[in-house]
Amino acid sequence: MADKDEVKSMLEELIETFEEKIENNDKLKDRLQEFERNIAINFEDDGDYSFHLSDGEISDLKEGKTKRADITITTDSETLHALMSGDMKAMEAYARKKVRVDAPFLDLLKIKDMF
Repeated sequence: MADKDEVKSMLEELIETFEEKIENNDKLKDRLQEFERNIAINFEDDGDYSFHLSDGEISDLKEGKTKRADITITTDSETLHALMSGDMKAMEAYARKKVRVDAPFLDLLKIKDMF
């Protein structure tokens, strides 16, 4: 289990990687135009975080619960680490119920490349 600093560092790395994907992928950039959502990530073992996604840019990474989440992702720090290291693929984590996403289906299609 990771501590809070490690979890925040992994989230910052995930955000940086996602932003690089957007920068280098015009199709993804177009898909996220005019897409604005508040995203909450709830770690079963280590707290809650939230951030804002708007037009492919992520801002306002905060620790703590948000009252206004459009998309909620629930996981644990071990799964996040496995996703970040490549030891587990996003679809595998989802199929094994290591990651749960509460979001409208169309939103899922837009954010599927985040992991």
